This record gives sequence, C-alpha cells and structure tokens, in this order.
Amino acid sequence: MRVIVAGSRTITSIEEVTRAITASGYKVTEVVSGGAHGVDWCGEQWAKTNGKQMKRFPADWHTHGWRGGLVRNEEMAKYADALVAVWDGQSRGTQHMIRMAQKYRLKIYVHEVR
Repeated sequence: MRVIVAGSRTITSIEEVTRAITASGYKVTEVVSGGAHGVDWCGEQWAKTNGKQMKRFPADWHTHGWRGGLVRNEEMAKYADALVAVWDGQSRGTQHMIRMAQKYRLKIYVHEVR
C-alpha cells in the first residue's frame, strides 16, 4: 500500500511518527513524502529503517509560488492509497492534505499530537 506520511513541521519525533504508522494498521509498501521538515522527514527515516520504498513529491515553489505545497498535496493524494497524518491540530498544510485525501477517497488515519 502506498501511504502518504505527512504532518506538521513542528513534530520531529521519529518515535511519534512510528507510533502513528503502526496504529494506522496499514500494510505500507511505499512511503509517499512531500519532502518537508518534521513529519515528512520522519516518515522517510521510517521507510529507510524498515526497508520500504519511498517516493518524494517536493513542492515546486518556483512554478506555483505560494500554491506549491497545495499542488504537491493534491499530486500525492492522486498517487497514494492512504494517508497517515501526524497533526498538531493547527497546521493548515496538514489540514489541506487531509482534505485532499478525503477528496480522492484515500484511507485516512489522523494521529493528533498536542
């Protein structure tokens, strides 16, 4: 299963992200990452540690300007099967990723960290 691991840039605990991935119950074959700091980076480290494939979707800020992250989120949602969102309850980017996952009918697991 291709799983987006995304979330707040302020969350930097690999252990917290690992707990979220495990709690989701998803059979992860590939981690899909936006390549940002925080949860994205932790998800990439989890993929390396667990021998999983990884695909990065870096935001194209040059082409899309401030919409770069939004365009990237939609591209990831079109590609993936599921989302593990590790969210601080405030990040608008994570909230947008959740909305894109809903739009494309992905399986969604939200792990809130406050």
